[in-house]
Amino acid sequence: MLYRHPLAAAVLVGLLSPSLAFAQATAVESTPESAAQAAPELDKITVTGSRISRAGFDTLEPAQVIARENIEQLGITNVADSLFRQPGFSAGASSQGAQSSYGAGVNFVSRFDLGSNRELVLVNGRRFVSSNPSTQFGPAGAGLQVDLSVVPTALIQRVESIGIGGAPTYGSDAITGVTNIILRKDFEGVEASMGIGATDKGDNIRFNISSTLGQNFADGRGNFTVTAAHDRSNGVLRMARDHYRNSWAFASNPSATAMAALMPGRNPATDGRYLTHIGFNANGTDGIPAEILIRDHRYSGMTWGGLLFPATGGYVKNAAGELRGFGVNADQYYHFDNHGSLVSYNPGTPFGTALVASGGDGLAINETAQIASDLVRSNLYVTGNFDVNDNVSLFAEASFFKAKAREIVDQSIYNAVYFSNLSTPLTFNINNPFLSQAARDTLAGLGVTQFRLSRASRDLVENNASSDSKIQRYVVGARGYFDIGQRSAEWEVSLNHGRADFEYGQNSLVQQNFINAIHVTTDANGNIVCDSSVAGTTVDAACVPLNLFGEGQASAAAKAYVTRHNVTRAENRQTVFNANMTVGLFDLPGGEFKVNGGYEHRREKAAFLPDSFAQQGLGRAVGIPPISGKYHTNEVFLEALAPLFADVPGINRLDLTLKGRHVRNSLAGNFNAFTYGLQYEPIAGVQLRGNKTRSFRAPAIVELFQPLSTAFFTIPEPCATNNINGGSNPDIRQRNCQAFFNTLGIDGSTFTANPSSVQGTSGGNRNLKNEVADSWTAGIVWQPGFAPGLTVAADYYSIDLKDVITSLAPRDIAPACFDNPSFNTADVLNANAYCSMISRDLTTGRANGIATQNINGPTLNYRGWTGEVRYLWNLQDYGKLMLGFQGYFPKRLLQQKTPVVSDESVGEFDYAKRQYQWSANWTGKHWSAGLAATYNSATVQSLTNSPTESRDFYVRDSHTHWDANIGYRFSENARVNFSVLNLRNQLGPFPYVTDALGRRYMLSTTFKF
Repeated sequence: MLYRHPLAAAVLVGLLSPSLAFAQATAVESTPESAAQAAPELDKITVTGSRISRAGFDTLEPAQVIARENIEQLGITNVADSLFRQPGFSAGASSQGAQSSYGAGVNFVSRFDLGSNRELVLVNGRRFVSSNPSTQFGPAGAGLQVDLSVVPTALIQRVESIGIGGAPTYGSDAITGVTNIILRKDFEGVEASMGIGATDKGDNIRFNISSTLGQNFADGRGNFTVTAAHDRSNGVLRMARDHYRNSWAFASNPSATAMAALMPGRNPATDGRYLTHIGFNANGTDGIPAEILIRDHRYSGMTWGGLLFPATGGYVKNAAGELRGFGVNADQYYHFDNHGSLVSYNPGTPFGTALVASGGDGLAINETAQIASDLVRSNLYVTGNFDVNDNVSLFAEASFFKAKAREIVDQSIYNAVYFSNLSTPLTFNINNPFLSQAARDTLAGLGVTQFRLSRASRDLVENNASSDSKIQRYVVGARGYFDIGQRSAEWEVSLNHGRADFEYGQNSLVQQNFINAIHVTTDANGNIVCDSSVAGTTVDAACVPLNLFGEGQASAAAKAYVTRHNVTRAENRQTVFNANMTVGLFDLPGGEFKVNGGYEHRREKAAFLPDSFAQQGLGRAVGIPPISGKYHTNEVFLEALAPLFADVPGINRLDLTLKGRHVRNSLAGNFNAFTYGLQYEPIAGVQLRGNKTRSFRAPAIVELFQPLSTAFFTIPEPCATNNINGGSNPDIRQRNCQAFFNTLGIDGSTFTANPSSVQGTSGGNRNLKNEVADSWTAGIVWQPGFAPGLTVAADYYSIDLKDVITSLAPRDIAPACFDNPSFNTADVLNANAYCSMISRDLTTGRANGIATQNINGPTLNYRGWTGEVRYLWNLQDYGKLMLGFQGYFPKRLLQQKTPVVSDESVGEFDYAKRQYQWSANWTGKHWSAGLAATYNSATVQSLTNSPTESRDFYVRDSHTHWDANIGYRFSENARVNFSVLNLRNQLGPFPYVTDALGRRYMLSTTFKF
């Protein structure tokens, strides 16, 4: 029967399962009936991860498939949404919640949480130009990530993903695997689709329309297909959800000693904490958490209109965390309201000494955050192919993508107690002419002549960024085959060029104009004017006085003077030439021995070009230098498929795969990637498979070419008297510090850290090497003959990544120097690579400089399992039922940032030890329905923190999200689908949020002509 063929089983899995994944095979288009019609043509198939066509559809590497029918059933308009729902996959960057100055609205995919820059994304087996700008301030880690939005879902045939093993076939970046978007081919007719959706709250309205036109010509020898798509989705504010409006957040649990002495009447049952039975924190071993959940979390030290503090001294008046106000007892608090009036201020109930409170009039930070960005996308994608003759075919692709994303809200400009340098509170005199007489009288009555103003100035600047993207890509090529005696050869030549142009907009404060505008006086006529006599101001005839006393009190002219719209441009360019040939050489007992060999030349070029304002750092941010760079590679590759045995006792099939790739990178040097593996079937229906792979990621242009820039750093001193007995290994620290003291002649008993920040450098490094991964997989696939339609699969993954490219912070560098067992006592200033990053005064021994440029340093070690069970039940006249289970079981994700600092992530928030997905999907003659549940096991805040001492909600409980869909097919040419995502409207296990949008609906229709 059809469904016993591995490929056919995969087809039906793809057609019937919104869980969208399969361990062994891949899928073809349309329905089971069309698959049956196509079966005779399945003799030669090329799978992702290999360039050798083969009989059958199983792969050496563990594989997953998303078929187009699944995308249609759930009303998905971005293939990223399908991938993100798979256990083991996550969003490396997403339009949901994204708040990035450069790259809002993009969708990058990450596998195993090893980073989106280590998962290679292809389209039709070829690279696609990156949407990641070459800046350290981008939406994800530096690399060549592809925005999954660039391909319209209407044109997608399927998505194949393989774990590990792709580097010898495709080159750099395929460390965790390869995701290959495969487009529809030889489409004929017209297909039009439209969808509209919204959340349960009526927001995040989504609209999509697409049309695909395909036509054969020249008696079926040629075909062109054109797809146009447009979709938009409305952004959502956090404050649109009750959870965020209630402002649940964590805060310090006040000291029991401070409460007894300073707030003896305070009762934990009524002070704003969620778990009222938890008392105040006495010490680090009392079993009472140091951090607790509170309602109506506020930053009590600032407001939108401005909170007043005394002109000198601290901002809190005691160990209870109470604000320092005015009056004899420092308990009279004032702020400016929206009318500019000075009114009483309620500081709320303090939690700790960091100016955080429950309740009161302070600032709720959720007002500055969003759940999703506004997003508009348009696609035009053209594909074509033409058979010149029976042996040669030409093909081409052209794609045009345009997108505009806008953050609907983001952080404002601050002059507040929580910040330093340019963002500290501002000091004003009560004679400031913008101050009302009533306010002046109130302050004078308190003996105040000057005050500090702590303010969040969203009425001046909200840093909500916008991103305009224009991406073009062109592919031309030819493929064919010819005979060599009794053997055949297949060949392909292609040229791929892509360009991506980005324009990022952002509103900024002009710092010098701001300083000019806040210093005001009156002229002879009593008009308020800028006062250029104050130190720090400049004479500017265009200056307009700025009133900060109350939100919205600044004039339009003043706001225009102190703000500007910045525009940063970026561009990525990619050109890839590939030529390869597959030849059958001879027969082995299991079949024909085939080899594929080829050459690839790739050029990458990128530039990041801030405007002059941003480059000079004329706002609040440091100057952002422009970046430009390029490199090229010359690569040769070879793959061999050796069917060693077949149909002999104990060996139903045994295949050996060998793959190698030699890369010459003009900057990163030479590298050899390889894979070798076996597929062994002892009996029909049971396959054991495994591979060993060496893969790599070449340094990104920003990691190489980012200019060195100067900044000021505070450098900790492990050898200081208060630190020398600490560290991960106190004995090693003490030994190394003593050698340091002896060499420089320093008295260790009086050694302290530099009290001032020191100047240092950070930036790119053109001497970076490739990241290198040694990986292997081993797995089993079982398709028993006694249970047609049943597939069981399990695979184990191991990845050891070294020379990880990173930039270390001073808090990492200093301990890595002195806590390091590798310490050259003969040269203590350069005792190891980390000590060499810090320059020191030879007299005092104190740090006086640091270099934090990118290095090849840390390691990453990953271990994990995936498992799947699928059962297809043919109900004859009642349709077909697919039951499925998919599981992901990470065991280790250990990052060693330095030789003395490591961090394990598995089991912590957002990295559950068990991730499951169950699905049940039925397809009948007209009706179809599906139900899927995704489960994540409980996680903890930190594996290194105490469960009882750290946080009251130390554990994030397990949670399950449900999705459902129902569809009706009026005919072969018309259907309608209705889907509900997050069916139970669960935001996540309280107080944590895993799906902020909540329940959402999508109604879509498709017509074919």
